Amino acid sequence: NDTNRRKVCQLIAGLVVADDDLDPAEDAFLDRMLASFELPSEARDALFPIIDKEEAARSFAELPADVQTEAFDILVAAACADGRVVDEERSFLAAIGEVIGIDFDELSARLKAALASRD
Repeated sequence: NDTNRRKVCQLIAGLVVADDDLDPAEDAFLDRMLASFELPSEARDALFPIIDKEEAARSFAELPADVQTEAFDILVAAACADGRVVDEERSFLAAIGEVIGIDFDELSARLKAALASRD
């Protein structure tokens, strides 16, 4: 539904700026997600203020389980959009991953696979 799509986009926005640097590839990823979720470009303004990892974990926990699974995969792809995953992004994902029982090793494996699939 629209509320869940907006929450997921807000999570993506929080993730891609977790390192205080919005790379053009991350910006383009966010635009693609808005389009794929059929949200108008004006919805981008509603993604702000950006949420931190603790707020993100709480927001993520409110999503239905099936949405959480898909959203986490999208978040991993977003973190890898610029070809690198910085500590702040990894920490943001770790906080969200805890909600669905994804530990650091599994997170690392998912990030490694996502980065490899970019090549």
